[in-house]
Amino acid sequence: MKKTKFLLVGFLALAALGFIMQALGLAPKTKTPETPKVAVQSSTTEDKKETSKTSESTETPKESSSSSSSGDELPRVKAEQMASFIDYLKQDLTDKGVDISTYTFYNKDTILYVKVPDVYKTYSKADLQSFADGLKEKEHEAFNVWSAINGVDFNSYPMMHIKTDDGNSLVSQKMNGKMEVKVK
Repeated sequence: MKKTKFLLVGFLALAALGFIMQALGLAPKTKTPETPKVAVQSSTTEDKKETSKTSESTETPKESSSSSSSGDELPRVKAEQMASFIDYLKQDLTDKGVDISTYTFYNKDTILYVKVPDVYKTYSKADLQSFADGLKEKEHEAFNVWSAINGVDFNSYPMMHIKTDDGNSLVSQKMNGKMEVKVK
C-alpha cells in the first residue's frame, strides 16, 4: 500500500513538473514529420488526360509558391538516382505482367531510354503511339511511388525516349510531356 502511494505521489510530482516546464516554455518542442503527398492519375480517354494535365499544371504553381516560401520543396531526381528508379520500374512492370525481356532500360543524366527490338519500326504509327503512351503512363505510376519512397519531387518525371536496338530513335517525349513517334 505504501509503495503504491509513493508511486502515485511521484507520478503526480512528475506530471506537475512537466506542466510547469511546458508553461514556462522550457519543455522540448516536438515536430511531427510530414509525409510526402503522392498524386496518382489515370484515365481512359484522351480528353480526360488533357483535362487532368491542365488542372495539374494550374495547381503546381500554387504548390510551388507555398512550398518554396516554407522551404519544404522536394528535390528533383538526380542522375545518380536513376539506376534505382530503373530497377524499381523494371520490377513494377514485371509485377504488372508486362514482358520486358526484350527491352533494355538505361539512362543518360535524368533521361530514361528504353531499347526495343528493331521489328518495332514496322509497326503502324497508331500502334507505336499507343505503346509509347501506355509505357509513359506506367513509368509515371511507378515514378509516383518511387519518388515518395525516395523523397523526390513526384512532378519531375524523367524524360523518356524509346529507341530500337540499332540505335534509331523511335519515340521521344516532348517538353510538354507528349510522346512523339519519329518513324513514318
